[in-house]
Amino acid sequence: MSKSQQTRLDSLELLYSEQDHTIQTLNDIVVQQSQEISRLNLQIEQIKLQLQSLKSESATEISSEFEIPPHY
Repeated sequence: MSKSQQTRLDSLELLYSEQDHTIQTLNDIVVQQSQEISRLNLQIEQIKLQLQSLKSESATEISSEFEIPPHY
């Protein structure tokens, strides 16, 4: 193998190594973001349940406030 071929091969190996590192880093970020999205989705569902509970409680309280007393 000539010196220019060896230099070219070394350059390609270095490039491959850098790209492999970049891909692994990006994969780690995607995994982390996926976990964060799952956690946030769970929080959203919990907040929705709390909001529904508050709506039903307040609707009951409001309707009882406007009921006509039995002596009318």
